[in-house]
Amino acid sequence: MISAIRRNHRGFTLIELLVVISIIALLMAILVPSLRSARDEARRVVCSTHLRGIGQGIWNYWTSENGRLPYLESPMTNGGGTTAEGPAHGYGNPGSQAVDTDPFDMKLWPLSLPNVLMPTHLNVDPSIFVCPSAIAGWPKDGPPWKYTYRSAAANQPNGVVTAEGSYFRENFGFMDGRMLKTFTVQMTDDPIKNAQQLAMKRSTYLRDFVRRDPQFRGPHKGGMNVLNRRLDVEYRNRQKVIEDLASFGEGVAF
Repeated sequence: MISAIRRNHRGFTLIELLVVISIIALLMAILVPSLRSARDEARRVVCSTHLRGIGQGIWNYWTSENGRLPYLESPMTNGGGTTAEGPAHGYGNPGSQAVDTDPFDMKLWPLSLPNVLMPTHLNVDPSIFVCPSAIAGWPKDGPPWKYTYRSAAANQPNGVVTAEGSYFRENFGFMDGRMLKTFTVQMTDDPIKNAQQLAMKRSTYLRDFVRRDPQFRGPHKGGMNVLNRRLDVEYRNRQKVIEDLASFGEGVAF
């Protein structure tokens, strides 16, 4: 009886084993990209939530300061500017160390976005300033990064406070204590000024850091999340990122 059972019991043949392995490999090939895509989308949603929370902080500031935006000076600049004391410190300045550009350092950067909004107008959890899909941020030698958004601070993009009304101030540095109002395009007979007006309409209060390799690339499948001029969170794909930033050269890289 025992010998009969042993004769009827057999293992997988090599062909059957290969078929099973092939089926598993096929299922993995189908499921893994879907899981990766779902994970990426979940991270983008978390990033959107962070930007929405910071936007609420800006709104809270506005309501408590008689309708004015916060005045910001940020270390998250490209660097390269020159001040009376010498080269301007900035994230993109090769000579600047992490300690020089710490956006949470109240003594060095009292007018950075975190230091202006926390804790009165936001909350005290600094993780809100980090995109979970970040590909760049502070400190430069991360990850882990502790700050991954670029704000429209008055000293953008090169680390020095540009003149009021200038293109860089109006496009990249308009968080300068001005009254919060809807941005409207004012067309003229000058095609250059018209192009600048249209570009300024696309400018943002806050956006993901991007990288250049060789063209601009954001953390969300090449795109980026932004807090736009309406204080709404908006996703811009990689083509939009390139359109928003590349035409102005190295000055807006981060």
